Amino acid sequence: MFRMLTVFCLMVISAHCVHAGEGGFIDLFNGQDLDGWTQRNGTAVYRVDDQQIVGTTAEGSPNSFLCTNQLYGDFELMFDVKVDSQLNSGVQIRSQSIGDEPDGRVNGPQVEISTDKMAGYIYGEAAGGWMTPDDHRKPHEHFRENQWNSYHIVAVGPNIQVWLNGQQISDLNHPEKFASHPRGFIGLQVHSIGRGQGPYEVRWRNLKLRDLSNFKPLYNGKNLNGWKTTGNWLPQEDGSLLIQPRAGETGWERYDAYLWSEKRYKDFVLDVQYMYPPDGNSGIYFRVADQADPVEEGIEVQVLDSSKKEGPLGHHDHGGVIRTVGPTKNMSRPPNTWNRMVVTCIGSHLQVELNGQPIIDTQLDKGPMKNRPLEGYIGLQDHGQPNNLKFRNIRILELN
Repeated sequence: MFRMLTVFCLMVISAHCVHAGEGGFIDLFNGQDLDGWTQRNGTAVYRVDDQQIVGTTAEGSPNSFLCTNQLYGDFELMFDVKVDSQLNSGVQIRSQSIGDEPDGRVNGPQVEISTDKMAGYIYGEAAGGWMTPDDHRKPHEHFRENQWNSYHIVAVGPNIQVWLNGQQISDLNHPEKFASHPRGFIGLQVHSIGRGQGPYEVRWRNLKLRDLSNFKPLYNGKNLNGWKTTGNWLPQEDGSLLIQPRAGETGWERYDAYLWSEKRYKDFVLDVQYMYPPDGNSGIYFRVADQADPVEEGIEVQVLDSSKKEGPLGHHDHGGVIRTVGPTKNMSRPPNTWNRMVVTCIGSHLQVELNGQPIIDTQLDKGPMKNRPLEGYIGLQDHGQPNNLKFRNIRILELN
């Protein structure tokens, strides 16, 4: 699954990788040795065991970091981690070392790995301390002590989002840190320990990264340049885009009120974040040949608050391809929280990811959409009152 996307992404994404995985992700770790990584700072010991990277503390050592040789700016990172309960750890992102030397002090944003109920928040390692504001660092129980924990990190511009075991922990905007650390290495930390303590271990596995730096924004966060609509689409101060249907604007068959791209797209990866109210309804259209009739002349993936849906899912549920196929799992987040959908179209091959999980993998030429255009406009649906939704970070990678 997702092999075709990998081939195309490799032509446009430059990254150190030993294996291309699903959905354009690359493996940062080859499972055999530490090729592509360099230790910076400290004397902790890093080794490979059972296709895992294992970091072991060294008494008297400062913080140690095993860092990628490749630098990354905008990216999506997934990994699993298990840490001894007595040890604090973290993963550096967009980080640097002074003088770019192995012994130069590592500094930059760090996603916290710990058992103190602070896991998933963001710390400035040798870079000012906590980046997550004090009033946002609420203790939680989502980190599983002495078990594997799954992290999902998306960094785009000044925004850093972190999910821990499927629960969103961080949604941080930090323009100051982005200005000083827009790009850098990924680093696996083994924290220092006191005299007479340890040794302790931290283990990482399934380290996968998708480079987002080649994506182009479709929405600039300020105005509707590049789009056309008669609907009430309102740019917000936080860079998001609100659809707020006007009084009396009800129903979904007001196609001119949809937000339509001025450009047509053929093969692409479309990345969109959105937030719906309770029972909110919208849709993401693509390859629409005629904007006056998108239902018959295009393809729609459903955006719908299905967070309380139980039982089998159909094509009208969140992430389903209308008239075609339903999602394989319900990945809907609760109302008034951000969802992220990634839609990949290459020829007749359509793939959809929702909140980090693949939910659709289908061949359009084998079903009801077999006669639909292979090129067209992208659109966001205005479903009418009371469906006020927000969209943000709308970006695309063309695969022509």
